[in-house]
Formats: sequence, C-alpha cells, structure tokens
Amino acid sequence: MPENAGQIEAKSGTGQIDAIDKSLFSESAPSGIAELDRILTGGFPTGSTILVAGPSGSGKTIFSFQWLFSGIRNNENCLYLTITESVPKLLKNLEKMEFFDMGAIVKEKLKIIDLRDYYGEKSSDYEILDFIRDQLERRKIKRLCIDSITALAYNLDEKAGIRKFIFDVGQVVSKLGCTVLLTSEVSDRKKLSAYSVEEFISDAIVRLDMVSVKGEVQRTMNIVKVRGKGHSSEDLYFKISEKGLVVFPKLKPALDYSASSERVSTGNAVLDKMLLGGVFRASSTLIIGSAGTGKSLTSMQFTQDGLQKGEQCLYVSFEESRQQVFRNASALGWDFEGFEKKGLLHIICAYPNEKFLNEHLGDIMAVVEGKMVSRATIDSVSAVLHSYREDTVVAFIKGLNNFLKKNGITTFFTWASSNILSGGASDTALVSTLVDNIVALRYVEINGELQLVLNVIKIRGSGHSKGLAKYQITDKGIVIGGSLAGYEGILTGVTRKVSTSTEEKLESEFKAYLGPVGIAAFQDLRATGLKEEVIIAYIDGLKKRGILDENDAEAFKADVKGILG
Repeated sequence: MPENAGQIEAKSGTGQIDAIDKSLFSESAPSGIAELDRILTGGFPTGSTILVAGPSGSGKTIFSFQWLFSGIRNNENCLYLTITESVPKLLKNLEKMEFFDMGAIVKEKLKIIDLRDYYGEKSSDYEILDFIRDQLERRKIKRLCIDSITALAYNLDEKAGIRKFIFDVGQVVSKLGCTVLLTSEVSDRKKLSAYSVEEFISDAIVRLDMVSVKGEVQRTMNIVKVRGKGHSSEDLYFKISEKGLVVFPKLKPALDYSASSERVSTGNAVLDKMLLGGVFRASSTLIIGSAGTGKSLTSMQFTQDGLQKGEQCLYVSFEESRQQVFRNASALGWDFEGFEKKGLLHIICAYPNEKFLNEHLGDIMAVVEGKMVSRATIDSVSAVLHSYREDTVVAFIKGLNNFLKKNGITTFFTWASSNILSGGASDTALVSTLVDNIVALRYVEINGELQLVLNVIKIRGSGHSKGLAKYQITDKGIVIGGSLAGYEGILTGVTRKVSTSTEEKLESEFKAYLGPVGIAAFQDLRATGLKEEVIIAYIDGLKKRGILDENDAEAFKADVKGILG
C-alpha cells in the first residue's frame, strides 16, 4: 500500500548537494542480461546514472525490471517509481518473466510505487525530489528506476526547470551511493531524450529500437556511452522472451586461425582430383550454382564422406526441414537419420527469419563447442540474404567462417545463383572473397541440349584443374564425366563446338555400340585412365558374354584403336 506522503520529513529545497564521490564507480551493477554484461565487463558502473531511451514498446520497462531483479539477486534493495502504469498491471505483465520473484515484492526488497498515488496532476519538483531522497535513505536503496523521466518531468512548469530537476535527481541518487536507471520516451532515432538534458547527466546511455528489415520487425540495442568502460558502439540484436531481453552475441572476426596442409576429401574422387587431392582441412568452400545444379547434393556427399569415416558433422539447412534432409539423403542410400542417432550428425533446420542472425550463430556455436565437429555444411547462405541486409549477411558469414576455421572445421557453404546459365553471378561477390575455395555448378547449352558443367574457380594455397567437366546428378550422387575440351563459349551458357576430344569420340562409340548403358560403362572405364588394353579387354568380355556379336566387337575394337592412334 502507498505510504502517507504527509509522514515524509521535508528536506532542503535547494536541490544542491556536495560533489559526487567518484569511488562509487569502482564496482559494477550487472544488468541481468548476460551478453550485455559481458560486453560491459560486468555491468554498469555502481553509482552511475543510466539512461535507457527508445520508443514505446521497445522494451524499456522489461529492461528496467531485469536490471532491478539482478540487484535483488545481489542482495540490494531496489525501488521502482512509475507514473505511467498501475502497479497491478505491471505485476500481471511481469509474472510471465523467468527473472520475476514475487517474494522480493512481498518482502519489499523491491518496492514498486505509483507516484500518482502520492501526487496529483500537478506537483512541485522539489516535493518529488524530497520524496525520492527520503525513500532512498529510509529503505537503503541501492538501485532506483524512474519509468519514465519523460512522464515525471512533463507536469513541471518550464523547460529550464525541467532540466534542473532532472539534473538534481541524478545528483541526489549518486550522492547517496545509489545507481539510478531513467527511461526516456523518444521516437526520433536522432534523439536520446525528450528534454535534451538527460543524456548530459547520464554516465551510461542505452538506446533501444525497433526496425523493419525486409518486412520483418527486428529489435536493436545500441550502447551509446558508458563512462569509464570501453564498449562496442555497433547495433546489438535482441529479442524479448519469457527470459526478458536476450541479446545475441556478435563475433569479432580476427585473422588468427591456423592453416593446415592436410587434405580432406570432398566425397567425390573426380572432384578431389580436380582439386589436386581435395580441400585443405579447416578451409571453407563455396558451392555456387542456380537451382537444380546439385549444390545441396554436393554438400551432402561431402558430409556423407565424413560420416563414413567416423567424423562428427554439422548440417545446417535454412531451406529444408530435418525430415526432408533425411529423405533426400536416403534416396542416395545415405542413412543421415541413423548417423544422427549415433551422435555423429548434428542437424539444425530453421528459416533465416525465424531468428536473428546472431541467434542462429549462437545455435551453431553451442553445437560446435559441445562436440568434436570436423565438417560443417551451411545450406544455403544465399537464403539468408532474402531476410537481412547485405552488410548484416556479410558480417554473419565472416563471423561464422572465422569461428569454424578457429575450431578446425572444414566447411561447405552453398549459394544459389540468380542466373540460371551462370554459376558465377555477380551476387556471389558478397561472399566470394571470404572463402578459400569456390566450385561452380552451371547449366550450359551443348548441341541443343541443356547440360551440367562443373569447374573449380579458386583454391587458396594450391593449384587446381582449370578445365570444365560435364557431370550428371544420379542416384549415387554427383558423377563427373569427361572434359569439355573442343568447345568455346561455355561460361556464357551457349557453347560452340570447335573440335572433338579423344574422350568425346570414345564416349560416342560406346553409346553407338551399347546404347544408353554405354555412357555409364564409359564413365567407369574413364576412372582407369582409358587405357587401350583395358578397353579392348572390356569389349572382349562383352563378346564372351554374348552382349556383342563377333562382327560388332571387332568393329568396336577397330574404332577404339583408331581413335587412340
């Protein structure tokens, strides 16, 4: 129940006090928001004046109570003064929060007072100031929140008087060794206060905002200043949940990770050969291509290779559900679900806009830090671009890539190109410099047919094949075929044949004598190096089994010998 204002002993109306004891700033008052306290190396300075500014609905009141209950847990007496919301309404809203402790309210460790129960629409600035001073002294308050200073000062007479009153409030509470948090209602992002004085008396300023990014409302927090403490001035993303305000970590990429000379297989022997032995361990590879070119399949093949070798793998999908990933893998004979049950495969599936990017980052970090992950697939990072600004996406990929490298994880990122007939579209320039290796998958037109072509664009620290190779998407994964020597204009998507290679001539003969089966047979023999004696022995085997008659077999062998010279 509100106490009788008449029982309050009047104090000096001058509002003047002695100089503030700077030793009060030697300790920290934790905010109760883990990531914010980490950034502030413990919290706000004890005895300081904290200004939390932002528009209506930005989370100022929840921030305030989270800070107050943090003080309760530290055995500090706290006081909350409101002039905008009734106490019953406040308590009803707070009951949903995990940090809320009704016992602290009952025991008056946290006293909540509605100033409208004491004063009418009009009151003297020093009358209110004396009331605050009395409450602080009598209750031995260590944390005070005035929510909001904007509403409290609204009823005062003149602007100069408002500014002096706000200044005096800050001086009084600091002198008494109390840390005070003031909330300020401001909608203009260029302003921090309604009366242009709050920020000047404040030792710390936190700005809360709600911004719309590609149709999604996102909450941001900016630490404008904290006297005596270094801090980042970048926007921090946060959400409001039953835990209160949850600020998401922001990684600071640093070029301090090691570089391994060990090679890791991509899961495809031909691609490994084009990469001169595979990719380096702890490197990052970008698989780029338009829809349907096999980006996810290539990454799954890389994951399957690691799982078969007993390595722990992380698979992050921003476009497909867990069950869809399992189904797609099963169609290729890969038991991803079984590997997950064994604890080798860790899967995270979520749409990009379900969470903040730093929240996604936190989920990935939690898996990696608790496991011995050696391979990771992020499918696809281009999907993130549809929900967030370009600069935010680049920062996310840079931070994630750096984190995975520092943990020795070899990573495949996929990127969906917007140009169907080009795997190297300009939109990949956002991330192409951040990764070590780039493999492009693309459609090209050859002889009036749309075919698939693969090439290695770059691999840091190593040479690689400069050739372009045809490939097929099969029930065994990506099967890479012969080179495209003898064609030009391939990268434009429209090719022109200028000559026929030996491999193409041989493949044509296999198709002519054996039909569609001949293409698969040729691919198997190609892996042996297409030696004449091997091919002749293969044809003799077909003749022996009755698949080819003697005349066709002899003609086939003659054609092969003629092609091979």
